[in-house]
Amino acid sequence: MTNSSDSDDGIDRRRYLQLAGAAGLLAAGSGTAGAARPTDRTTAAANALAAADDWEAAADERIADHRMADLAVEVVDDEGEPIEGAQVEVSMTDHAYEFGTMIAAEFLTNGTEWGEEIYTPEDQAKYQETVEDLFNTVVLENLHKWNLWEDNAGIADEAVDWAIERGMDVRGHVCLWGNVGAYAIPADVVEAMGVEWEAGGATDPDHDPEYVVERSMDHIETIISHYGDDIAEWEITNEVIHQPAMIEAVEGEDVDPVEAEILGDWFEHAQTVADEEGVDIAINDYNTLAGGYEDTRDTYERQIEYLVEERGIDLDGVGFQCHFADDERLSPAEITAGLDRYEGYGAGFRATEFDTFQGDWADPEEQGEYLRTFLKAFFSHPGTDSFLVWGHWDGVHWAPDYDGSEPDGVLFDQEWNPKPAHDHYTDLVFGEWWTDEDGETAGGSYETRAFKGDYEITVCHGGTERTVEATVLDDETVTVSPYEES
Repeated sequence: MTNSSDSDDGIDRRRYLQLAGAAGLLAAGSGTAGAARPTDRTTAAANALAAADDWEAAADERIADHRMADLAVEVVDDEGEPIEGAQVEVSMTDHAYEFGTMIAAEFLTNGTEWGEEIYTPEDQAKYQETVEDLFNTVVLENLHKWNLWEDNAGIADEAVDWAIERGMDVRGHVCLWGNVGAYAIPADVVEAMGVEWEAGGATDPDHDPEYVVERSMDHIETIISHYGDDIAEWEITNEVIHQPAMIEAVEGEDVDPVEAEILGDWFEHAQTVADEEGVDIAINDYNTLAGGYEDTRDTYERQIEYLVEERGIDLDGVGFQCHFADDERLSPAEITAGLDRYEGYGAGFRATEFDTFQGDWADPEEQGEYLRTFLKAFFSHPGTDSFLVWGHWDGVHWAPDYDGSEPDGVLFDQEWNPKPAHDHYTDLVFGEWWTDEDGETAGGSYETRAFKGDYEITVCHGGTERTVEATVLDDETVTVSPYEES
């Protein structure tokens, strides 16, 4: 979600999204994000509202408490004296919160072919444009998975560079994933696991646990060090609960994978490397928030407890995949309660792979409404800091014809028509949760309530204008003189 160039009709695309978001809010009888003001309600009061089934009012209260801060712009003359009646514009340029998408690296930068489809250069350009305009964070779908990265590191690097050049954050998915059939593990390691996998070239299995440990440890260090702090966070493991084959190859099939010694060893090694590079480490799994899979949630919590409390891991992120079938939807209260159970471990919560393609969803309108409900409830929880959709366009969605229907990217169909979910997403992210205000100083100060993020602040007085950049993460005072550079 960086500043983008003007479109062909001369209207800045980011500005268009802001206006579209505001229009949607006005149609719903709401004000713009910039009109939000501090509230006297406490979090306890917000929880009381939730108990009364007024979930959205409660969510809005939490959002005001946790996602906004006071911003004061002090306008002074060249001698540092306050200026009365100066014009001030406060324009948001990016969220501090991560709003992201999965990207197909090989399509983004390396050609227009995708599976059996060959798309036009215009499709590829539209793909790049929408990623840049709608998101501030990306994660590669496949090419950071061990085996695929070793074969395609150059393409993966191009995609990371593309995102970094546009000021975006990149999440690393994933150092280790025990899914042999998904081409996630190199053939030599699969053979050392004692597994035959003809499709992937593992034709001579010879069980060698020490080799599995050596290669996996080397890979963790290699891939984290290769990118350094260009990748903000690495998932060290993915789906340990559901794909424990690599752990079982080291410690035997009777091992409890979420409390396995090798799991803790991987994370200890990863933390040493990540600390040197200044990047975060995380875990990720499915059925940990979607649906009512209590056994899976219990097991995930045991994994976190083992890593944090027994192995002393400074875990930065807990990832929830959030692939929702229609019968796995959670109410806002269930979303909040589901997140609450993972509090107390010092890790932030990430919705890492949100989509709604599975099951018998009635229609795109229903999917869009659920995105809005989930996103608002998730964003309002103070423990969360990241929401990523798992593919925003049907053309390169990860599971075409999964259940006999068309591919189901979250925001756009294959012809780039916006889905209802797109409108709900932009209404929230670029409308309701976007600060864009102006006014005059009183006593030399202009004050407002602002969503946390990056800003351009423009002051004008006596025919002289100056714009400065600022970041608002907590209550912030910015002093600007229109008459001299500071």
